[in-house]
Amino acid sequence: MATIVLVPGGYHGGWYFAPIINRLREAGHDVHAVTLSGLGLSGSSCPGSINLDTHIADLTGLIESEKLSDIILCGHSYAGMVIAGAASMLPETVRTLVFVDALVPADGDSVWSMWDPETRHRLIDAATDGFRSVPPEGLDARTRPHPLATWLQPIRLSAQAYAAKHKIYAWCNGQTTSPYDSAYSPFHATYQRLKSDAEWMTHTLNCGHDIIGEAPELVLALLLEVAAIE
Repeated sequence: MATIVLVPGGYHGGWYFAPIINRLREAGHDVHAVTLSGLGLSGSSCPGSINLDTHIADLTGLIESEKLSDIILCGHSYAGMVIAGAASMLPETVRTLVFVDALVPADGDSVWSMWDPETRHRLIDAATDGFRSVPPEGLDARTRPHPLATWLQPIRLSAQAYAAKHKIYAWCNGQTTSPYDSAYSPFHATYQRLKSDAEWMTHTLNCGHDIIGEAPELVLALLLEVAAIE
């Protein structure tokens, strides 16, 4: 049995992983899906005080309160920032890091610094109240406005941030209308960089960025494969 913690990307809550959670549990795994602060279904409130540190604390708080160890920590998209931050703070608890079409930051990076100018403008234009960015059109109705400060705050990482025994990057190669599948997104460049790094295992997934919405079976297969790695 493996312990798997799933962290969704921007705008989404833990509900995003519902199509695969039960199937992972049926395979014998202990699965936790995180909903980060400000992104819950109970309301649309998103205090301006929520930043990247808040979201990292959400994840480390779960790990510590549930006394989790030997974790497979999986983050999608923006959540690459969150799982890297948590692994930096609690490296002894993480066995495997899985980045699914996700940001892989270095110390001092922010979501803002890793995106192209066009995407930055789009994110700011969507922050109509000045502190949260409304979801793009076409996303699931359960998505919520995302705290803008989480994208602006630089991350602080220790030398242990990527000390996990296994590090995996999965790039979604599908071309859709999503801006996250555009040539300007950082995901393909990250995949190309890590593909030549002997410390990383890389995968190509034949779908667009909204992987659970489009092809949940690909994430399920990836995580089952990862869980079997000693």
